[in-house]
Amino acid sequence: MSENRSSLFRALLAVSLMLFVVGFVVLKSGAIEKRTSTKMIDGKSKESTSYNFNASRIPIYIKSVVAPITGNQALSDEK
Repeated sequence: MSENRSSLFRALLAVSLMLFVVGFVVLKSGAIEKRTSTKMIDGKSKESTSYNFNASRIPIYIKSVVAPITGNQALSDEK
């Protein structure tokens, strides 16, 4: 019984580590963009903020991290 709990604990630990790494990459890559816009409503300016997810920034960040390690060998886009 304790062996099943041990493997369950390891699985939960692996999933939480994976989610932490994915969240770290998303935040460090700047994939979450903040946009502020100013609108005039009844003569008063109102500032609103919104957040957008730009997934195209993630591969650029990963390449910038991996390139110094691999020496650009694993990053060619040519086939």
